[in-house]
Amino acid sequence: APDAYVIGQATITGPAVLEASAVIRADRERVSIGAFFHMGRGSSIHIDGDQPTVIGSGVWLGARTVAHGCTLGDGVRVEDGGLVLSGSRVGAGSIAAAGALVTEGATFPNDSYIEGSPGRRIRATTDDERAETARRVSGSPPVAR
Repeated sequence: APDAYVIGQATITGPAVLEASAVIRADRERVSIGAFFHMGRGSSIHIDGDQPTVIGSGVWLGARTVAHGCTLGDGVRVEDGGLVLSGSRVGAGSIAAAGALVTEGATFPNDSYIEGSPGRRIRATTDDERAETARRVSGSPPVAR
């Protein structure tokens, strides 16, 4: 979007979509983002001091999400309003539900479905949920359920 901003040491492999008012701020440390990335309206990615933010391939961030000095594995989805804080790690194929708070230093294994504040692993993600994340990143319309 014309009002999306990428500042500093940010690397985006692409293709990528940054919606309106999205901000990637890497002014004191790096932000690294893999291929096939989607960042929703009003979302932000930034670093924490000397803690970089590393985002894998096939990642989808919803509207008003924050990724702050964390690591998101391949195929991760952070739904609207989700917050992922400093030093945390969210494994590949995981979903942070809408409004979930992944607290500082938290670690979640691959294929975790994370809910709540503080975020907790409720269960494993399903094949359909991981496929839905891939569809969202590729721009295909979601499957009606």
